[in-house]
Amino acid sequence: MSPTTIRFLKVGMAYFVLGAFLGVLLAVPVTRDALYKLSGARWGLAHTHLNLAGFVIMIIFGIAYHILPRFAGRPLYSEAWAAAHFWIAALATAGMVIGWVAPAAAPLLWTGGAAQFVGIVLGVANLWLTIR
Repeated sequence: MSPTTIRFLKVGMAYFVLGAFLGVLLAVPVTRDALYKLSGARWGLAHTHLNLAGFVIMIIFGIAYHILPRFAGRPLYSEAWAAAHFWIAALATAGMVIGWVAPAAAPLLWTGGAAQFVGIVLGVANLWLTIR
């Protein structure tokens, strides 16, 4: 596997552990109440983004970057695009999560969401050009 594929998979799994841990904290009334006393924090949305953007999307792209070139019988169109996609996705997810839990950091939520979209388009274009 390429280093970028491994990064996608490992960071995806790390985000899953964080999302699952936050889910456990939100399931226990004592910790849930303590978390929600923090003004304006949206812990449920942070939990969702850790699991969906952090785990599901990262794992899907990691697997796709490994499998689709093999199915197509040709190398990945651009390893550089895949590496850029990884860093965009990893940092965008962190930005979105921070934006949900720290209202003062709301610009991170907006920029993280936009960056996540850019990363997805970059990844899809890379895979599209690989399997064409």
